[in-house]
Amino acid sequence: MMQAIQIVRPALALLHDSLSDEQKQRLDALGTEESHNGGATAAAGSTGASTLATICDRQAASFTKLPVQDIEEIVKPKDQQQTAFENLKQASAQAADELKTSCAAQPPATPVARLEAASNRLQALVQAVKTVRPTLGAFYASLSDEQKARFNSMGQQNTTRSENAAGSR
Repeated sequence: MMQAIQIVRPALALLHDSLSDEQKQRLDALGTEESHNGGATAAAGSTGASTLATICDRQAASFTKLPVQDIEEIVKPKDQQQTAFENLKQASAQAADELKTSCAAQPPATPVARLEAASNRLQALVQAVKTVRPTLGAFYASLSDEQKARFNSMGQQNTTRSENAAGSR
């Protein structure tokens, strides 16, 4: 996606620069309307800025939200594994904070600025992965084979629980 942005950005900037002021306003407004409609998951009637902030907050939380209680109950980290587990929780919280700060306070006004904001967001996501990956690896490496098997099955158990809950409705 970052490569696609690098390819598209110069052409979009040239197109935008070639437009008359009236055409630029229409194009800019079109993109703003689409970003408001695309953010329909936020509360109805919210402003573009609050919609954007809500989406960013949800992404940050969901990307780094560790099922800490589930890990403790299912994996049962031993005393010597607690340090690695605490480091993982701290790295997760740090990544969430970095993702939150990468969110624009206001929706960018132009298509080029929106593309730049998307690029910044993607870079923040990559950085969040780089922040969490080493501590997750260290925690995972500290687990016994039995604990690793329980850890590996956690996502499958959560998916099964969600499917069962949805089917019983």
